[in-house]
Amino acid sequence: MTSPFLLWPAKPLERIYRDSIPPKDRIGKPVVISCAKNEFEGCLFGITANIDLHNVTLSVTDLESNNGTIRKENIKVNFVGFVHIVKNTPDTPASELDRLAPCDIPDPILDVDSMDIPAGETQPCWILVYVPKDTPSGKYRGKIIVNTSEGSDSLDLVVRVYPIVLPDRKHLLVTNWFDVERIAKAHKVKLWSEEFWKIFKKWIKLMAEHGQNVFLVPIHIIRIYSDKSGTFLFDFSIFDKYVELLFNVGKAKRIEISHVAQHEKGWGSRTVVFKKFRVVKKCSGETIEVPGEKILPHLLSTLEKHLEEKGWLDKAMIHICDEPTEDSIDSWKSISGLVHEWAPRLVRVDAIEATGFEGYLEVWVPTLHHFNDWYREYKKAMEKGYEMWFYTCCNPRGLYPNRFLDYPLIKIRILHWINYAYNLKGYLHWGLNWWRDNPFDGLGRDLPPGDTHIVYPGREGPLSSLRFEAMRDGIEDYEYLKLLEEEIKKVKEKLGDPARKIPFEQRAQELCRKVVQSITDYTRDPEKLLEVRELIVKEIITLRERPLALIMTDPPEDKVLTYGPIMIIVRGVCEKGCQVTVNNKQVIVKQNGYFSTWTGLDKHNRVVVVISKNSKKKVLVRQFTVRYK
Repeated sequence: MTSPFLLWPAKPLERIYRDSIPPKDRIGKPVVISCAKNEFEGCLFGITANIDLHNVTLSVTDLESNNGTIRKENIKVNFVGFVHIVKNTPDTPASELDRLAPCDIPDPILDVDSMDIPAGETQPCWILVYVPKDTPSGKYRGKIIVNTSEGSDSLDLVVRVYPIVLPDRKHLLVTNWFDVERIAKAHKVKLWSEEFWKIFKKWIKLMAEHGQNVFLVPIHIIRIYSDKSGTFLFDFSIFDKYVELLFNVGKAKRIEISHVAQHEKGWGSRTVVFKKFRVVKKCSGETIEVPGEKILPHLLSTLEKHLEEKGWLDKAMIHICDEPTEDSIDSWKSISGLVHEWAPRLVRVDAIEATGFEGYLEVWVPTLHHFNDWYREYKKAMEKGYEMWFYTCCNPRGLYPNRFLDYPLIKIRILHWINYAYNLKGYLHWGLNWWRDNPFDGLGRDLPPGDTHIVYPGREGPLSSLRFEAMRDGIEDYEYLKLLEEEIKKVKEKLGDPARKIPFEQRAQELCRKVVQSITDYTRDPEKLLEVRELIVKEIITLRERPLALIMTDPPEDKVLTYGPIMIIVRGVCEKGCQVTVNNKQVIVKQNGYFSTWTGLDKHNRVVVVISKNSKKKVLVRQFTVRYK
């Protein structure tokens, strides 16, 4: 007798569509997830209906191992909805798209309790596991249970917990701009009402759980009044409640005050002008618009003092005008200079479409393709001490990674490997929730599909998406690289001189470059990305084992070598009293633990370093890629 439905897991970062056919070798196979402690990790699985299914529900059991339990309260299982796109992202070859439009793309992670699935269709479902910090490492097993009116079945869920812990406060600075009015409208609550603040808290919590730690604060929520004498008075009550929520619930590392100026005649025009501000006359209640050049000398100086009094000044940034170009940079600089004059301790940040902002901007945020094209200029700014982020929006496209609905999910996850590869401290995107009329339909008419939003409105709060989950995974991957870097630094300190003088921590960069060779040349294979992630974990574990040792090769492992023949220089530091071989050649170890030698590659294109002390042995391998023609 044919089963009413089939259950099967997706591959990592694979989407499941309504017409997806379950691969024979995956039907009934377990969902397997590997992750660190204090990490969220998820995977798709499919329900393929052989007959019409009714009242389909999802549940999950606790996950058990020999030495611990992951409670089902830490596991979510949800149906995934679809979003209709009418056009694909422009200027993008089919090989860089997940599916051709018009089509329905699986993305929103729904908050519905049950659904029906027509015969012949596949319904994607999302399983998300959070591993608490105190969970013992090991392999945990449980069940995903699918009940329907036509029968029930289950899939095994296997979670492998690594013996590493991700930090609560992430290193990477991340902001997604959001619109509070759309939040209020979507949930049918009045802006700034008590009902709004309850909903808003859920939105901030979701952002924080997905790695966002920088939040936009609209400057217009500071209410401005004028008295009979024309003196301006500033009411920070909404501002304060808003910012306190960001720090208390969002665990914000920084806040960004919104833009005080704009292009006079729209984006790309030469002149930047201050925005106008609404002012309420106290005597009459009349609301008037006052030019920014009259308001801002008073507002910004008062704002700076207020931020200092609240203890927020060192966490605050302010935007000048969005996306200045080469045509408008001189006008932009004039405005920026005035802002700095009125609030000299406020850090300035802006998304930029030019170079040459030295002295006028502390945090530079170029688009990814401009960073790539004008890299030399931006690198000079970084060397001078300017903080560099990048942003994506409706650009870049084509070979570049971005968050569009029709792009493979790896193009989203890879964004934050680029952060690490190029030492870019932050990431900005304008579109958390700037949907048009219908967040679930008709995307792609005026902007690339999905550019406007990466979350959706749900019944009682925000809905995450497959793209938002892939973005969080990328942010967590960044933390894996930082953990490796920090573990190497710890070993350097234990080994002392001369280890402190050698940049062994570049090893994290080498591994990152196995995934991201350049901004447009990165792996499109999720298995390759996860293979390197696994290697990062193994290296962190190996670093902690005795005998302590660090090595560095020149050229580094990420460089593709051309046969000619090949000579590799190997340098390292180990505990005193160790013996070292490099590709089976005995190497002299100095009294302080330093050693160096040269070697070719073995028959597997490797350099194998063996460090031994007493009965303990450590093997460190560097696997090279060799081009013979």
